[in-house]
Amino acid sequence: MSASCGPGWHRPAQLEPGLLAPRQQVEVWSGGSARRWHAVQVGSDSISGVPFMRPTDCDSCRIAVPRAAVDSIRLGNPEGALFKTIGLVFGIPAMVYLILCVAHGNGCAMGRD
Repeated sequence: MSASCGPGWHRPAQLEPGLLAPRQQVEVWSGGSARRWHAVQVGSDSISGVPFMRPTDCDSCRIAVPRAAVDSIRLGNPEGALFKTIGLVFGIPAMVYLILCVAHGNGCAMGRD
């Protein structure tokens, strides 16, 4: 699956302890449900993050889960995928229109009789 048009969710090979980029979205699966976080900090025995709909600097919002309770972790960028999709939806028809205009000379003049 290509990450170019989708959210690009992927499983990291291994998460080393440390901080991820503040806006990096992370899905943490535990107990059959997923939590979407950012401002994620990976510890040796736990992983913590801020719920995605909260500001990255909301320390009182931070949630931690023991690493032993984590089923899987995925990293992604759904907002980036949205903008790429919008670009494709509007960009491709615009390019086709421009190519047809160039191929047919003055065929792009709107409102001409």
